[in-house]
Amino acid sequence: MEFFVSMKRADRILEEMKEASRMEYLLFSADGEFLSGTVAGEELEESVKVFAASLAETQVQQSWIFFRVELNGETEYVLLCGRGTDTDQSYVIGKMALCQIRNLFLAMREPESRQSGLRQIINGEIPDEKMAERCHQLHLKPGKFLLYVIQYQIGENSILMETLKNLFVNSGSDFMLEMDDTRTVLVKSVSDIPNEDYELYARMIVDNIQTEAMVNAWVGYGDPVVSYEKMNRAYQNACAALKIGVVFDAAKKVFYYQRLGIGRLIHQLPENLCEMFLEEVLGENRDIDFDEETMTTINRLFDNNLNISETARQLYIHRNTLVYRLERIEKKLGLDIRSFEDAMLFKIAMMVRVHLNDLRKMPK
Repeated sequence: MEFFVSMKRADRILEEMKEASRMEYLLFSADGEFLSGTVAGEELEESVKVFAASLAETQVQQSWIFFRVELNGETEYVLLCGRGTDTDQSYVIGKMALCQIRNLFLAMREPESRQSGLRQIINGEIPDEKMAERCHQLHLKPGKFLLYVIQYQIGENSILMETLKNLFVNSGSDFMLEMDDTRTVLVKSVSDIPNEDYELYARMIVDNIQTEAMVNAWVGYGDPVVSYEKMNRAYQNACAALKIGVVFDAAKKVFYYQRLGIGRLIHQLPENLCEMFLEEVLGENRDIDFDEETMTTINRLFDNNLNISETARQLYIHRNTLVYRLERIEKKLGLDIRSFEDAMLFKIAMMVRVHLNDLRKMPK
């Protein structure tokens, strides 16, 4: 299983290197078996076997540069990098790809490594009565930890992981674990971070990922824990914060489990209750779509606590123009969102509709 996970990640690394360098890459086992690549490479298997059996550290053959991937002093893989017009430049780029591939296989080499063990703890796979023994085996020190769960688009994690390691992981006290293709956990020691800075730190993670790695990401987190037995619950809470937060307000980016508001309640509604509520509040207008101008007007009005004058000022329109827009909305919906009760009903109805659409996307 670990090998297949490694190869899947190797595929992504080679594709990302190709996108960055405009060069092709091939990966073989030391006995010449083609494993992965950005182009077909089976015809080079014999050449790879000859190279792996030789004493050469690297070799240029036709349009390829051959590199050994050594793990603990043994050649276990061979990486081929496409040779461009500038051989020296191609060699340097190939060495960069070699380092990424070597680090990948070294990280995946030991299934009982500290990272693998911590992943088991976070997933709740270690019984409480064996937790102390497992932590001793993994040399895990006690502390106060907060689990930041970072979600991103599939295929973007290798760049993101490097960015996170460089910016947010303090060696010896923090850990970073890939949980799947779209989710990474940063186990952050927060003994020296004030409680009021937890959200600020989460926002720093999002901002730096977007700036440095140019990856769109969301962060969910809960309360810190002081025992490894509670890490699974902290992880579940952070994942729940992400799931609920992204459904109702993906633009927000950072979600704290204890501040999910009404979204926490709506997320638990079954499909039939959602349909009943929408029928009651909106009737035949339950599926109505609003243009961008209308939604901007509504959201700005809500942001300003239904203050019409301030909303008109921020929208750079006359107060009467705003009143006219709101009257048109009232005619469409039968709700006067200038009043608190109707505004509340509309807000909840829109959230219920988003939740219902999300439910319908799920496999039956």
